[in-house]
Amino acid sequence: MSQLFYIFCTTLPSHIIPFALFWDFQWRSRKAALVLVVVNVLCKMTAAAYCLANELYFRNLELLFAVVGFLIYCLFLRLSPFKMLFTYLLIVDYLLIIRGIVSILAVQVFDIPIQEWGSSFVCILLYSVTLPLLLRFFRQVANRVYRTDAPKLWRTIWLVPAFVTILALTFTDSYLESSVDSSFFIFCRIGLLVCVFAIYFVLLQSLEGLEQQAALRQRLIFESRLLDMQLEEEKKRGLLLMETAEQTRQMRHDLRHHLTAILTMARDDNPRLSEYIATLIRDIPTAVQDYCENPTVNAVVSHYAARCQKEGIAFAARLTVPAQNEGLDDRALCVVFANLLENAVEACGRITGGKKFIRLSSSLEYGVLTITMDNSFDGKFAKQEEEFLSSKRSGVGIGLSSIQAVAKAHQGDARFEAEGTVFRSSVYCRL
Repeated sequence: MSQLFYIFCTTLPSHIIPFALFWDFQWRSRKAALVLVVVNVLCKMTAAAYCLANELYFRNLELLFAVVGFLIYCLFLRLSPFKMLFTYLLIVDYLLIIRGIVSILAVQVFDIPIQEWGSSFVCILLYSVTLPLLLRFFRQVANRVYRTDAPKLWRTIWLVPAFVTILALTFTDSYLESSVDSSFFIFCRIGLLVCVFAIYFVLLQSLEGLEQQAALRQRLIFESRLLDMQLEEEKKRGLLLMETAEQTRQMRHDLRHHLTAILTMARDDNPRLSEYIATLIRDIPTAVQDYCENPTVNAVVSHYAARCQKEGIAFAARLTVPAQNEGLDDRALCVVFANLLENAVEACGRITGGKKFIRLSSSLEYGVLTITMDNSFDGKFAKQEEEFLSSKRSGVGIGLSSIQAVAKAHQGDARFEAEGTVFRSSVYCRL
């Protein structure tokens, strides 16, 4: 009876830990799993009672019931089999460590037989001290460890506790007093304890790097999708601006001819009408200035130049942008120039007094397009980790992020600086 109670004491924690650790995880059926675990424990105790009554060796059957318990958790717990195997092996290692300590204390300290009532009480005492600490540690790292998607890591890391567990089970038997009394037994169980802590330390260090990589990957995916959307929208915007500029140029040209014809017909009959029409002809804006050879960039710059003129912002641009670029398409150019100018116009609009200006320039040397822009602003800004925060919403400015993403996608980079009331932007891309 005392041996049976000892086996029960060493069996129960192997099922308490998984349920306590994964209780809040997704189960296919928690109740069914609990029922099968109870049945497994009862069958194990029945088999142990039979083996003890007939003086049969119980270790092999004990391993069999441990495998059955593992399969129950794999079947009902929605967790990767490799994650479950890694966890179960660590639980087995914990049980082996406790059982080994109990055996050492029983034989070498208290001089009592193994698997007797005294050993069982020592076992219960050790579990009551160590199990709460173990569960607390497991819960702290459970979300971080088991919710991290790292298939390659989980497919291999379980081999380490498996190897050490097999070694401990093969060469040390905590049921035999002759085995417990050897120095090799102590060495194996201490090595098992060190291995468990080393495994978790390495795992946590690895997962920290994996979490950072995952966060970076998600950010890159988000920025890539955002950039694709902006590129598509800027393409439509560029085409619309080009179409609008061409229509405006044609309408201006036709209007000038129409007014000239009306002026010719009304010159002698109505001097006042002639003077009025002549004034209208003089007031018609001149044709849109061609800032560069690229029609998309020219349309974007012309649009913002008109806005600057309307809002009283001194605008100057000296641009060199080829009409055709193999490596840098018009959509990307539109994202860069449109976001630069949009931010600059908005920044100038927030100035309550003082000179408002935007100076834009670009050059092309050795296949690298360099764009620089200086614009006035009110001198107020906020930064987070060397990145300028948006003045319109919380977080990093989308426009600046898009510019930097385009630049880096074309073997370049972007830099933004604030000096007093002047904001400086510089971008370079390889064409």
